[in-house]
Amino acid sequence: MSLKKRLGWKGIASISESIFSAPEPRNTKFIYALVRNYIFDELSRQGVVRFVQVGTNDGMGTDPLRRHVLRRGWQGLLIEPVPQAFDRLKSSYGAPSGVDFANVAIWPDEGEKTMHVVKGCDVLSSFSLETILRHEPKYDDLRSEIFTIEVPTRRLATLLVETGHSEPHVLVVDTEGCDAVVLRTYDFSSHKPNVVQFEHVHLSAEVSSDLRDWLTGLGYALLFDRHDVLALDTTRFDPALVRFCQDLLSTARAN
Repeated sequence: MSLKKRLGWKGIASISESIFSAPEPRNTKFIYALVRNYIFDELSRQGVVRFVQVGTNDGMGTDPLRRHVLRRGWQGLLIEPVPQAFDRLKSSYGAPSGVDFANVAIWPDEGEKTMHVVKGCDVLSSFSLETILRHEPKYDDLRSEIFTIEVPTRRLATLLVETGHSEPHVLVVDTEGCDAVVLRTYDFSSHKPNVVQFEHVHLSAEVSSDLRDWLTGLGYALLFDRHDVLALDTTRFDPALVRFCQDLLSTARAN
């Protein structure tokens, strides 16, 4: 796969329609990660943390949970639908105590669905071909590198009950443009995670706005950079800490 070096390409966030995306300094993502890791470390200090991660890929690179699972003993469920990525995921993690793996996709309808996969870059895999093609300016011929596979689909709420992971402290979703759909398959009325992270950069203004209103209505405070949103349950965290984190990111984004 040949990757074009186009001087005009400024990253996927530069063409995002999400209400959370805006021009910002390059160091904001680093600061966002520091804030997120501090929040995760706070949870670890309170005891064993339960998690669910949807769209894990191989669990390497910039994965937000890996070091907490392997170093802090977090327990939970890693979900990845692409078979090749799933095999690498299980190999990279080994067999940590209390961690399960599911080779399925999350979707409102249970059964099978066609997934688009990029050869040699399956981290971009998605049910949304349109989302994948947003990366087209980087490639010589991205369309020729895309193939399709059929993957099993499950509703998140149903899968978590069956696997015994229905009460996570942390829920992370990264599904290349399908995050809003996936989040709606989780049963927030039965259990609210302390922290929810999802990728917003591929979402439209309408969908990202609806997610903002829905999550704030559920009692979450939102922290974000150009790619991701971190939602904190305001009943589980010191309000002063939440305000400090929001102010820190706001200041970083403005400078």
